[in-house]
Amino acid sequence: MQWFRHAAHGLVCLLVVTAAAQVAQAARDDQPASPLRLMPDKADVVFEIHQPRQLIEAVTNLDAIKQLQELGVSKELLNSTRLRRFYQLVAYFEKELGAKWPELLDRLAGNGAALGVKFGPDPAPALLVIQGKDEKLMERFVKLSTELLEQEIARQEAPDKLVKEKYEEIETYHVGKGLHAARVGAALLISSNADTLKLGLDLARGTNKGSLAAVSAVVDAHKLLPKGPLASFWLNMEPVRATPQGKEFYKTPRDLNLTILAGSLIDVLSRTPYVAGGVYKEKDGFLVAVRVPKGREGMGPDAALHLAPEGEPGSRPILEPRGVILSESFYLNVSRFWEDRDKFLGEKQAQDFEKFDKQSAPFLSGIKVSKLLQDAGAYHRIVVVNQPKVGYKTKPKVAIPAFAVVTEMRDPDAFSKSVSTVLRGAALLFSTTQTKMTVVEEKHGDVEIVGYRFPDGAAFKQDVNDVRYNFSPCFARVGNQFLVASTLELGHELVDLLQKEAGGANKGQPSVENQRIFASGVAELLQAFEEPFLTQMILDQALAPDDAKAQLRDFMAILRRLGDLTTKAEYQKNEFHYDLRIRTSK
Repeated sequence: MQWFRHAAHGLVCLLVVTAAAQVAQAARDDQPASPLRLMPDKADVVFEIHQPRQLIEAVTNLDAIKQLQELGVSKELLNSTRLRRFYQLVAYFEKELGAKWPELLDRLAGNGAALGVKFGPDPAPALLVIQGKDEKLMERFVKLSTELLEQEIARQEAPDKLVKEKYEEIETYHVGKGLHAARVGAALLISSNADTLKLGLDLARGTNKGSLAAVSAVVDAHKLLPKGPLASFWLNMEPVRATPQGKEFYKTPRDLNLTILAGSLIDVLSRTPYVAGGVYKEKDGFLVAVRVPKGREGMGPDAALHLAPEGEPGSRPILEPRGVILSESFYLNVSRFWEDRDKFLGEKQAQDFEKFDKQSAPFLSGIKVSKLLQDAGAYHRIVVVNQPKVGYKTKPKVAIPAFAVVTEMRDPDAFSKSVSTVLRGAALLFSTTQTKMTVVEEKHGDVEIVGYRFPDGAAFKQDVNDVRYNFSPCFARVGNQFLVASTLELGHELVDLLQKEAGGANKGQPSVENQRIFASGVAELLQAFEEPFLTQMILDQALAPDDAKAQLRDFMAILRRLGDLTTKAEYQKNEFHYDLRIRTSK
């Protein structure tokens, strides 16, 4: 099992992004040396980094990175052959160019870098533009780099040699068919395609006016995004939708599963000319913002399914019970599946759905699926929590977090009665065909919680790891909320939270989807799997058991300090906003 190694490497990447966000400054739209001025308007996707030096300095100076470097698994990564060679190369450039890497980076790439890609043949034409501030230093850097490249090609006796040519008095370099480069003033252009490089050079010469910086959709994207991104991207959606895969994906009526999961988002993407995004510094973390210039206006039947009516909350507040790992809140008006089935499914599938509905009653204690859909509400919440006490003397050999679903009911009396009947019938069927369960009816104030427990210590050959002792499934009605939880303990806690919420003023927020992942909860979850992690660490790094425990403890401490990750999706009249935030702990 390589989980711990991969998790540590992934944590390094996350910390790098966090560090980058800590140094974001406003990008100036009127910057004369923007790398986009040399990017052909044929590019379909562009990635920009606005201030490379500050980004790298933040990464190397971040305390969490320094702490992570002390872990054995990180030392193994940082001491790899490739990284050592990279450090040696940096030291060589520092010596030959007469400055340390932060100053070199600022002078060689201080005005940013942009990578543009054109969708098409394989490999896709791509152009990287690195815009420096010091033309003389860039000239020396290119000369030194080509000399090193020639030496490396000779050392490896590679068949493709470095070839120097001229394109309209501009010196160019290429190795084989896949690497082409040229310097124009303080800018360095590198491409995978000779013709693409020439397009960039023509922009520099002024013989081509088709710069991406002048494309109206790119200009509009900069205005749509919040100001001051550290890094940004722009994606042209027209060629995406024109591909065979795109045509299949965006057709309507579409696959029902896609409609349920992301129907409104797919609708927006099927109409938008572009998608843009950026990374930003915030006071207690960073933000990844994605913006689309299409929203509610012009949306098809997905609007009634996924978007709350104007003036209503987009979603309810997320629930945060003790030990929470993940909490999610979203809007999904499930009744519209039945009411607008022709629009969502098409005539043939709608007829099949109607047939299924008629046949569903015998399997749902006499209640049809359509009845459940019509009585259910549109606001739903999901929680996943660490729960050390499972209510059994027998401990499961494999621990599973507790989880619950909370649904707001349109018709509380009808829905709770119908679902209770269905759940009781399902429990009875399981108890008679699999293993016996005992009904438990408990009172939590004035709320009745109906649950089921497995016989403690009873044999069940199909469950050799005693996984069933993670569960004591239950359900309850709390006002107009109906909850189904995997354990009675979580059910009791959610009753408290829902009753407290009912008396409060916070009824929700504009975003129709909200999700939060808590780093402390993830750390506690991983702690439950301590033994396999320790075993793998001992085998991978030849550690003593005590050293492995200390390393795992340090890793968990770093993970807890990451805070939480929150995502929100909001549909405005003519815009779609998706925000991902990482909030670091103090």
